[in-house]
Amino acid sequence: MNTATRTPPARAPSARVRPLRALSIVLAFTAALGLIFGTAGFTAMEAQRGLAVNVTNDASAYLGYVPLTDEVHDGEPTAVVEYRNQFGTALDEFDVAVSIADPGSTEVAIESVDSPSSLDEGTAAAVNVTLRCPEREPVSLLFEADGSGGGVSVSLDRVHTVTCVPKGPTVTGIRFDDAANGRALVDGRHGEVTANVWVAETPPVEEAEDLTEVSFDGATPFDTSTKIRRQVNTVPSSTVGGNWKIVAVEFPDRNLTYLHPEWNEGAYDTPKAGGGVAYDGTVDEAFLLNASVDGGEVVEAGEED
Repeated sequence: MNTATRTPPARAPSARVRPLRALSIVLAFTAALGLIFGTAGFTAMEAQRGLAVNVTNDASAYLGYVPLTDEVHDGEPTAVVEYRNQFGTALDEFDVAVSIADPGSTEVAIESVDSPSSLDEGTAAAVNVTLRCPEREPVSLLFEADGSGGGVSVSLDRVHTVTCVPKGPTVTGIRFDDAANGRALVDGRHGEVTANVWVAETPPVEEAEDLTEVSFDGATPFDTSTKIRRQVNTVPSSTVGGNWKIVAVEFPDRNLTYLHPEWNEGAYDTPKAGGGVAYDGTVDEAFLLNASVDGGEVVEAGEED
């Protein structure tokens, strides 16, 4: 009886890939795409728009973003941030919209923005912003950048906070020496500002019928370091005589006026020394003749409870 030994048939190579190996392949492919397109670790290539403050890797990203300053002076165009094109292609279309992140919380206003309309490969360009501010104040600016070119599309939002510095000193109040004199209180250094000083000439026992406005502007600004009476007596445009008292000091650039604390519809209750009472707005003769200070607030005739 012949005994035959049977050799098992050779196995065909299996088309199955173990799960761990499959996962490794997917991760390697994803990493390769990240290196090519810049999606790994930074916003690029149809990037998802998201609002964020400055981050550490912004400068080295494909669309580089670098803050240049933390301070902007009133009315002066200033390079605030810079964008760098570190893609391998030009961004033929590029736009940066600049706005105040929380406009309801500040008096700072954006006057103008100058931003690049394109970014060549390997180049950088700054965004110049001109702000207006009546007083020194921090403000958060929102920069929304969009660019495209050579198959690349990128969007990036960033918030950068700067301090807006007014041209002159920030007046914080008026200190009256009874009603005959006074001086401005400021935040920081003294300097020159625009102001109107309202005075009552030869103050009557009863109500005054008219007031005189002495303006300080242009060639004859108001000096916050000098007492008020001396300036009113020496300014060329002044027509007041020697016997007068101060009713109010108005700062039109700040839309703010300080009234004597004892002013009462054309007369003084007791013209003693004290701090001026702030009124949010500019004034005229008619307003002042019908206004009074009551409980630390400025009220018009007929508004009292």
